[in-house]
Amino acid sequence: MSEHDNLPKVDGQNEVVVETTTKTTKSETVEDVTSSEADVVNTDETPQTISSTKEEVEENVGKTKSQDEKHVDEIEASNAEDAEDETNVERHTLEDKDYHAMTMEQLVSELDGLLKRQKIQTISKQVNEIKSEFYSKYNALLEEKKDEFINEGGNEIDFYYSNDTKKLFSSLYKDYKSKISAYYNEREQSLKENLKNRLDIIEEIKGLINIEENISTTYKYFKELQERWRNAGPIPRDKYNNAWNTYHHHVERFYDFLHLNRDLRDLDFKHNLEQKIKIIEQAEALAQDDNVNRSFRELQVLHKLWKEELGPVAKEHREEIWERFSEATKIIHDKRQAYYADLDKAYEKNLVKKEEIIQNIIRVTEESNGSHSSWQKKIKTIEALREEFFNAGKVPQKDNEATWTKFKEAVRSFNRKKNNFYKSLKKEQYLNLQKKTELIKIAEDNKDSEDFDTVTPLMKKIQSDWKKIGHVPRRDSDKIWKQFKAACNHYFDRLHAERKAENQELFDA
Repeated sequence: MSEHDNLPKVDGQNEVVVETTTKTTKSETVEDVTSSEADVVNTDETPQTISSTKEEVEENVGKTKSQDEKHVDEIEASNAEDAEDETNVERHTLEDKDYHAMTMEQLVSELDGLLKRQKIQTISKQVNEIKSEFYSKYNALLEEKKDEFINEGGNEIDFYYSNDTKKLFSSLYKDYKSKISAYYNEREQSLKENLKNRLDIIEEIKGLINIEENISTTYKYFKELQERWRNAGPIPRDKYNNAWNTYHHHVERFYDFLHLNRDLRDLDFKHNLEQKIKIIEQAEALAQDDNVNRSFRELQVLHKLWKEELGPVAKEHREEIWERFSEATKIIHDKRQAYYADLDKAYEKNLVKKEEIIQNIIRVTEESNGSHSSWQKKIKTIEALREEFFNAGKVPQKDNEATWTKFKEAVRSFNRKKNNFYKSLKKEQYLNLQKKTELIKIAEDNKDSEDFDTVTPLMKKIQSDWKKIGHVPRRDSDKIWKQFKAACNHYFDRLHAERKAENQELFDA
């Protein structure tokens, strides 16, 4: 037997028996089960032997597949997951989105939409990605707010920050956790009961072998058991392949027993062969489809049909049709792997781009402090770089956390330097405010003075001093200027009136 016969497939080729205590060839395995018609008729298999066979089957199902059949593993695993709940398959149709490029508000909207429009058991992948991205962004915002709080003189131990977006996200995520927990609690007991029913059906099929009664009656009951199996409901994913492999193994053994009525057996074999050839043709058509994700999803359905809906074919066809189906599967698998390899290359390019953006942020940060206007330009530059970073696309998963950490640290470093500049600027502005307030006091104290010869030079001097003093806090700027201007105007209006009066007296004299 070839190595791929270890796979959990419908035809099986007695593959599970091969995986017991010794390695055998295909012909040896067939002989073990039914070396001749006489052997089958005279087989006296006790319940203990049957139980032992089942244990061997279930023990060996999980053995490592050959390297040549690795392309089936992914499909088997996904179908096993879907087997717990048929609606799980809907998760394959959910659109992949770049949550990394979304704002916190957009992430909240995405989570809200998933909870409203999708079945709760199908969205765990998306919810986990959204949660990871949301908290990365929120924690970065939290660090910025904390830096601002401390720079303004606050004590770190007193810092607290929250916003409506975070509160809404927490509420939605709590709703998700509650619903998914209820779903799994309800499903657990049902899965256990269904598994027990399926194992009971397998035992009944085993009991049909070598039964001494009318073969037509036995065959009819066998078909009833198959129908019960099809309707037995979902089972735990970790039991899925074991249960199906054991079932197919004993179905094949029953068909071997049916040699006494070849017409019944061959009719089933013929039907199964026709249906499996149709499945193969569909798989071969899918292998030509350039939409690799769509073809993979549809291939999963074909494997499910092959495994769950159809029985074995005649021995002379088993190897041939599985090889053909496996080859079509491998083509689709390889195309999908190539597609993801191209994605990985794109992610690597995105990584290079994001690294360049981080370096640009560092470069802008390290430039000389400059003036308020230059810092405003820097702030706009950093905002543009942040936007560019978020729109640069995904990076390889292994680099995602490190890249995000470097980006946050670069932005945080810029913000610290910016905050230090404005903290220093604010301190300087308060000193300027104090100086200008003192000039206002001088102006107001002297605006009604009659000693024009002494006060006029003083008023001109404080006007000159005012111009030399730098900016004050924006909120105080207009107010103090109006106060100072009013006091000065009041004085000089009086001065001009006085001089005009003096000139008029001279003219009259």
